[in-house]
Amino acid sequence: MVEFDLSIIMGWSISVDSAILEVYENLIGDLGVTFGAYRILSDWNEATVIWNNRPAWGSYAYGYITTDYSIGWWSFDVTDLVQDWLDEVYPNYGVSITHPGGGCSPPRVCASEYSPVDSTLCPILTIEYSETGVEEASWGQIKATF
Repeated sequence: MVEFDLSIIMGWSISVDSAILEVYENLIGDLGVTFGAYRILSDWNEATVIWNNRPAWGSYAYGYITTDYSIGWWSFDVTDLVQDWLDEVYPNYGVSITHPGGGCSPPRVCASEYSPVDSTLCPILTIEYSETGVEEASWGQIKATF
């Protein structure tokens, strides 16, 4: 599970052109297992969450990867989810990278706690956006709605 603080851009009038979540797999699990990025549905505490008290996640995956016996970066297109967070359609509780079927030897991906070892392998959320809230004005015209 991973959560990013987006408070710095909340309230901006922007359209998310692209939002890519990247996590680094550093321990290989089973071959050919599909993992998805799912929206977490309730608040959770990084310091106390374990499998038995984890929050639920939605049924829609924002992208999938299939394991291939190689370590490296996994990328998920979470553009729609990030836009929904910014538009306050959903609260931002983060994303769970999970295998919906269970019963596999899961790989390990680096978390924020990995930063003392190698901070370049921590999860990354890259957001590209366009401003949408400002309409250009034209001299000599007034637009009004009554």
